[in-house]
Amino acid sequence: MTFSISAFEDELFGNLGLARDSHYYVAYSGGIDSTVLLHLMHQLQQRNGFKLTALHVNHNLQERSEFWAEHCLTTCQKLGIDFKHTSLQLENKSEVTARNSRYAWFSKQLDRHSVLLTAHHRQDRAETFLFNLMRGAGSAGLSSMRAVRPFHGAKLARPLLPYDKADLESIAANSGLTWVEDPSNRTNDYSRNTIRHEIIPTLIDFRPDAIQNIARAASNLEQENGLLREVAICDLVEVREHPQHPVDKSYALCVADMMHLTPARQSNVIRFWLKTLQLHTPSRRFLQTLVRAIEVPPASTAVMQEGGQQFRFHSGYMYVMPAIKETPPFGVIDWQNVSQPIDIYASKLRLDARPKLRSLISDDSHALVRLAEKAHVENPKALQGHSLNLKKWMNEIGIPPWRRQAVPLLTVRKAKKDLVLAPVDVHMTNDWVSFDSESIAS
Repeated sequence: MTFSISAFEDELFGNLGLARDSHYYVAYSGGIDSTVLLHLMHQLQQRNGFKLTALHVNHNLQERSEFWAEHCLTTCQKLGIDFKHTSLQLENKSEVTARNSRYAWFSKQLDRHSVLLTAHHRQDRAETFLFNLMRGAGSAGLSSMRAVRPFHGAKLARPLLPYDKADLESIAANSGLTWVEDPSNRTNDYSRNTIRHEIIPTLIDFRPDAIQNIARAASNLEQENGLLREVAICDLVEVREHPQHPVDKSYALCVADMMHLTPARQSNVIRFWLKTLQLHTPSRRFLQTLVRAIEVPPASTAVMQEGGQQFRFHSGYMYVMPAIKETPPFGVIDWQNVSQPIDIYASKLRLDARPKLRSLISDDSHALVRLAEKAHVENPKALQGHSLNLKKWMNEIGIPPWRRQAVPLLTVRKAKKDLVLAPVDVHMTNDWVSFDSESIAS
């Protein structure tokens, strides 16, 4: 591809739709690809005046990693580019661990108006396509490396995807750039390097335009995957959701609202919903299990688990939550003054007394309002004095069985007896208290 700085500028601000006044962060390893990207962004900075910062991560996986950090610092000082760096101590030397740790640090440097730029090019996209193909990935994995995507409230962009490795090497040579060489790139210790050094050369021998065609296929799949996201958004608008619950940290999706959708669209909605929550994306087989459970819901006590997450079904809802053995106890809280709101769950949820509760207390100055889990309420009685079947009551109002022991009961203590007014659950309305949804911590 013929290169010009004007064409690169059009790619960044035109095709990718990025703003000229954003704060741009370049993931700068010191290798040839990121060196070229930093060089190009420095030229555009001089034209447009945006803020530019280089981010360098020392993974401490190579003997000369300290030298690389010094090289990156020196380069940025010469160019007058802001430079931030960190040194990581990784649990293991796997490629996945290094990548996840690197991007976790990147995310902490950005704000919502900034853009992280990475130097992935056309061959990188082809390598990722082949890597994910060997894993049996779907369209999301095969579309591999979206040109622009959301990233922890900011954006992540890859403006070099239209360019070949040879284009970057030519820019580096013609511009007199200096860079460092990572010796691990020359070995086959990682799966990606095997693809780079053995599989791709074979494909190019078979068909010289293999890289371009694979990259084009990935780009086409990116468009198709974008359409799937749009369909999922349209479908999800019609489906009720529950935000994270303070007791079991669960999210809930009303699968009863999805019964009219085809299994393929149900799968699409579930996958998209979990991704928006930044939760584990289920495997194809497990996703099929969840879709079958929509048609024939399992017992509320049944637990399906994958990727450190539990999935349960109850009263038309599918719940996803961390894999926990039991919910934490609530204990007992005395609500001394119902004219004032009370915070529960470590101030994650605020309760306000409704007029009905205030009226009840004003009629009996000796009454004490308490919030107590079931274990702390002996022989529960209704306000009218008759015995209560709490299990049946909670089931009727939709509180799932695994949460019932920890959900507090709103009681009023009269004559040394606790009279139960209602179970207090953030997703269930009652006549006695209201919830401040803004106080629920995410």
